[in-house]
Amino acid sequence: MKVTVEFTAQIRRAAGVSVEDYSVEDGCTADALLRQIAERHGSELGRFLVTESGEPQSTLLAFISDSQIRWGEGTPLSDGQTVTLLSPISGG
Repeated sequence: MKVTVEFTAQIRRAAGVSVEDYSVEDGCTADALLRQIAERHGSELGRFLVTESGEPQSTLLAFISDSQIRWGEGTPLSDGQTVTLLSPISGG
């Protein structure tokens, strides 16, 4: 199946693109997709997405359509969905 990933803010700069399509197996979860993205892009982007042990960064936000998902809950993906990744920005 195919899912689209939208990168925002500093994640977009690290990825070098704002949108990418991914082919994933049926039953793929959001966590597994995140690891696939990190593998494709390497450490420049991967450091924003996953920890050294491959777990999602706790500060990383993800949305499927308009609904925020929680990492570690095994959120399944469906064909044609768009996943938006957002890294919180600090400052004042």
